[in-house]
Amino acid sequence: MAKLASELSVEDVLGESGIIQQYIPGFQPRSSQLGMALLIQQAITDHESHVIEASTGIGKSFAYLVPAFLSNKKTLISTGTKNLQDQLFKKDLPLINKTIVSGKKLALLKGRSNYCCTYRIQKFRQQRRFQSRELTPVFDALARWSETTLTGDIAEFADIPENDSLWFYATANADNCLGNNCSDFNHCFVMKARRKAQEADVIVINHHLFFSDQAIKEEGFGELLPDVDVVIFDEAHQLPDVASHFFGRSLTMRQFEMLTKDIVEAQLNEARDSKEIQDLCHQNQKAIADFRLILGNFVNKGEWRNIQHAPKIRQGIDDWQQVLQQLLDFLEQIKSRGKELAACYARLDDFQKTMNDFLQSNTDEVTWYEWNERSFRLMLSPIEVAQQFRKQIAVNPYSTVIFTSATLSSNQSFDYFTHRLGINDLKCSNFESPFNYQQQALLYLPENMPDLNSDQFVDEFIHQCCELINATKGNCFILFTSYRMLTIASRELSRKIKNKLFVQGEMQRSELLKSYMKASNPVLLGTSSFWEGVDVKGDKLKLVIIDKLPFKSPGDPVYKRRLQRISEQGGNPFNDVQIPEATINLRQGVGRLIRDVQDQGIVMIADNRLQTKSYAKGILQSLPDMQRATTLKEALDFAAELRG
Repeated sequence: MAKLASELSVEDVLGESGIIQQYIPGFQPRSSQLGMALLIQQAITDHESHVIEASTGIGKSFAYLVPAFLSNKKTLISTGTKNLQDQLFKKDLPLINKTIVSGKKLALLKGRSNYCCTYRIQKFRQQRRFQSRELTPVFDALARWSETTLTGDIAEFADIPENDSLWFYATANADNCLGNNCSDFNHCFVMKARRKAQEADVIVINHHLFFSDQAIKEEGFGELLPDVDVVIFDEAHQLPDVASHFFGRSLTMRQFEMLTKDIVEAQLNEARDSKEIQDLCHQNQKAIADFRLILGNFVNKGEWRNIQHAPKIRQGIDDWQQVLQQLLDFLEQIKSRGKELAACYARLDDFQKTMNDFLQSNTDEVTWYEWNERSFRLMLSPIEVAQQFRKQIAVNPYSTVIFTSATLSSNQSFDYFTHRLGINDLKCSNFESPFNYQQQALLYLPENMPDLNSDQFVDEFIHQCCELINATKGNCFILFTSYRMLTIASRELSRKIKNKLFVQGEMQRSELLKSYMKASNPVLLGTSSFWEGVDVKGDKLKLVIIDKLPFKSPGDPVYKRRLQRISEQGGNPFNDVQIPEATINLRQGVGRLIRDVQDQGIVMIADNRLQTKSYAKGILQSLPDMQRATTLKEALDFAAELRG
């Protein structure tokens, strides 16, 4: 008879002759996986928190799921991406649940806009003002699906692409959700998902949702997340940037345009005699469009303080604030006539307050703007998030918090990661990959590469790419640090090689990867979003080419202020921030190559700073222990062995 969960140990599941082998053909026990699981088990028992770097190949999902399940503690797992969320919930969690016979209640919880909104679907289906002849049958099919789906998760409805604008009419967001004032509140898919999460033993969310929790509680919309004992952050290296985004605030042209559009809709539904509001909305739309034109006279992205006193900027802001106040005053007079008008008034009032905060920012925030030909945004971002993150963790009754990822350290130090989140006091551990990188991979650092900013660099980079791609017959990722270089390389390679090129931007990321996997000898060109979260095993990826070290642009307003503050505090911005951050990002990119014990391949990094700068040694020591080569001949010889 199978043991109950309370009778099992971590070794019973993941150790030699562990029962998980009955469910996963070819499963091989890994000492690093077992060691990580035992550490987490002890941390849960002792009510301690821990930072754990789990290198590629360890199988960290099982390493934290098994002790979490065996502990009988209510557990929240937060991931960096919806893809990993779905993998955990649809594959890993059911397997563990079945393996250790625990009968745990499981729940998957996504953000509000990932669920269809039956109120908005019926509302816009009846109006049909927005629909074209082509869209009407699609929207009707969506409405029928919303009546039969059990979860309301829009990922189930494949007829509409994930980022299609039609979802605006079929989902709600934090701005336009009516909350408990909605007539469909008791049947709301978001509320159903939240109720299920309240009852679950293991809940899977993403980092954005975790940070939204406190805000949701303050909305009076019920608790988003239940009280839990254990929190596990997977892909924890993303937390500082997600936290920075969450703790910041934004005003966007699109956000304001959608708001004025919703105001007109609300007026037509609830106050048809108040047509003056349409004129006020039009005046506001014109004011914001005029301000966008004014903003276009300055650099596309920068700190607000650099332009805020320019006469045209001041005039544009004054004109916009004036008509915004008129619209707010009018809405206040008629907000009692309907729940949609009341919701729009609250949104506009919040928008105005955020604008006032933006124009009168404090020293702990950076106010900055970003402009393009169609829109703009005004941002308030915290310079550091450590204090706010630490506070958010402290106010919750967690007994154990685990931070894990394949890349949390730089040059054997966790200081950069822990300092950014204010968790310097936590114990940190590293578990090495079971892969034999010396046998499986070659790190090629081409000698005598031209200066990075020269035309000669581009020519030599393309030449090296062509030689290696031909040698491996494609099956290659080329990862770039800029869209400019991606565009140049795409143009040149399309003329020089016969392989099918898959270029970021041609289609959605998931579709691009699916097409890549189906093609013969493909080559994929991508920027930052392809440096991590992409898992291609086997012969489909034999070559990873990286153009430059991924140093973040020091011109980014928030990053620039972070560096300035560290300098003011007596630190060294380059050593304390820029190198650790570039190292962690580089490790992510290099980590795309070897994903399995059978994988083999070449990583080329074309940046000559790895051979000429004093800081290169620490960066290289942070990478997997691969064979090294500096000549093209050595790399081509290794490629020939791969073809074997």
